[in-house]
Amino acid sequence: MENRLWYTKKAKKWEEALPVGNGRLGAMVFGNLKKERIALNEDTLWSGCPTDFNKKDAFKYLGELRQAIFDGDHEKANKIANEDFHGVWSSNYLPFGDLIIEYEGAHTHSGYKRELNLENAVAKTENDVVCQSVFASYPAQLIVINIKSSEKISFKVKFSSQLENSSYVENKTLIMQGSAPEICMPPYYHSEVSIDYGNSAMKFCGALRVIGNAEFGKDFVYFKEQNEATLLLSMATSFVDFKSMPTADSKARALSYFENAKSYKELLAQHIADYSELFSRVELDLTSERADLPTDKRIKHFQNHNDDNNLIALLFQYGRYLTVATSRKGSQASNLQGVFNEHLRAPWSSNYTININTEMNYWCTDICNLSECFEPFFEQVKHMIETGRETAKDYYNCSGSCAHHNSDIWAMTRPAGDPLGKAHAESYAYWQSSLPWMLNEVFEHYRYTGDEALFEEMKPCFREVLDFYNDFLVEKDGVMVTSPSSSPENTFIDGGVKGCLTYMPTMDIGILEEFFANCREFGFETPKTPEIPIGEDGRVNEWVKPYDEKEVHHRHVSHLYCVYPSSVEQSEEVREAARKTLYVRGFGGTGWALGWKVCLWARLDNPENALKHIENQLFPVFALPKEISQRGGSYSNLFDAHPPFQIDGNFGVSAGIAEMFKRKCIPESWSGYVKGIKLYGGKTLSLEFENGKITKEY
Repeated sequence: MENRLWYTKKAKKWEEALPVGNGRLGAMVFGNLKKERIALNEDTLWSGCPTDFNKKDAFKYLGELRQAIFDGDHEKANKIANEDFHGVWSSNYLPFGDLIIEYEGAHTHSGYKRELNLENAVAKTENDVVCQSVFASYPAQLIVINIKSSEKISFKVKFSSQLENSSYVENKTLIMQGSAPEICMPPYYHSEVSIDYGNSAMKFCGALRVIGNAEFGKDFVYFKEQNEATLLLSMATSFVDFKSMPTADSKARALSYFENAKSYKELLAQHIADYSELFSRVELDLTSERADLPTDKRIKHFQNHNDDNNLIALLFQYGRYLTVATSRKGSQASNLQGVFNEHLRAPWSSNYTININTEMNYWCTDICNLSECFEPFFEQVKHMIETGRETAKDYYNCSGSCAHHNSDIWAMTRPAGDPLGKAHAESYAYWQSSLPWMLNEVFEHYRYTGDEALFEEMKPCFREVLDFYNDFLVEKDGVMVTSPSSSPENTFIDGGVKGCLTYMPTMDIGILEEFFANCREFGFETPKTPEIPIGEDGRVNEWVKPYDEKEVHHRHVSHLYCVYPSSVEQSEEVREAARKTLYVRGFGGTGWALGWKVCLWARLDNPENALKHIENQLFPVFALPKEISQRGGSYSNLFDAHPPFQIDGNFGVSAGIAEMFKRKCIPESWSGYVKGIKLYGGKTLSLEFENGKITKEY
């Protein structure tokens, strides 16, 4: 099995570039030996600053909103929610900038190739003369670029950024300093002021130092007639923490990472030792392989030939690679694009979308034997519990803590929406179940690690969110229910009227069923939850009533949370209803939706249906005609295509493949072996199999 992506052409688009990251820093390497672009990110570079944008009197409208929902007056419920119960959009994760390398004559040589080696996390671009290597070192907290040439070459290096910035040279260091906007609206929100820099937002600094001989200009570095040079790139911001104004010295912080800089040879060895200890824990070989094809052509070839099961293995290992690249101890949690974003106004603000996507980012960490990468997720949860106390009080007049469907580096917990209350946000904003879901995921992490210190650390978090639900749940027809709520981002038809807001949707039942079960592990008393509802058609009902579906093939399968990711074992009746639900939902979907369905079919012990979704995940998006460009799949660099790019699909499909092995649920077309799948309690599972049948287990 060759864990390598490779190409014979430079990247023309960002989605074709190759990612390297160390959790905090990210870089997309284009591999252009004429004018190289390395697109840069730093995980704390967000718009905004800590600000309480809660609607402080929202709780006054709660009773009226609930009554409208109970009465089935969907238009009135929408009006109250959007005008009187709204919040403000999240902050935006921002692109740091680009490092530009202008080569003189390097591109004229033959033998071009670029690759990303998943075994050592090094992106390499080379021809017969020049070799450029790039990696993101976690131990050194630097992006390292080494350029070697068998002939003397010259090249110029400079910074650029979409953000307000200036570049200069100081003490043989190329420096770029800049400011992030205080206001950066999402791309789908149109107002007179979409971007406003203000005075209180994040500052950032990039710094470049050189191992080798160089000449320094006003705002560039020039290498003349060199055989080898190494560039050490540092990035930092003024971020302090989620509740403090961003007033740290970004320049001093960026320069501090050079203090322990070593030689290139030492940096590379240190990087590989750190990274490979994580990546090498799991091996997968599905025997048939077309690694002789460049990866872009290989993805196309896969659609019509059955001689490349190891492209699936490569996709699985790529998800593990991206986990290490985007989430390490001390970094921020992985957002919608991990740590990789080139857009000033990114799709969905590249934020934490916590009604599925952020959670999915961490589905593969434990089962794929990367438990150390989970810590940033729990840190984000703890921050949100702290800010969520005000949200619980302001919106519901409840104790405890709650959060809605979006968050950001400032741990936003309010409903997201138009600052003026003019957005139609009813399908997504007024859903309050993210914190119990996220805490369920933390408890699942505990099941894998058996960390008793974590168990004690979780306990007050569960207590606080349980306190919210003890106050928030309201009686309806003799049952305690959530209200307002929704089945995230989906819409139903009730008597010819479109609706979204409801009470106790099936997703809430599934989340709270698991959350309350986990609470009882701490000795807490909990409310009761209703049974998972099954309709007359034998499917799992999505809402509290059997409404007509507006989108039968909707991308979200929220009502099947009870099957996956929930740890609660469901009855065979519910499992069969889930199977029927998935068949009706179909085998299409956006990239991350395909990943979720892989996990569901694996949990339902149907390897062939899981495989169909994996194959759909590998559909080449770059080959699609415009009229069907909304289909999910993979870009040529194997990034998940929602489209556009969202990293959650990569993690979801890797988690699903691991779940297939965990449940020994293997398609007939797979032969080979897997080593190191993690089980509860820190145990591991290794299998050998032939045509879907297990021949050895250890």
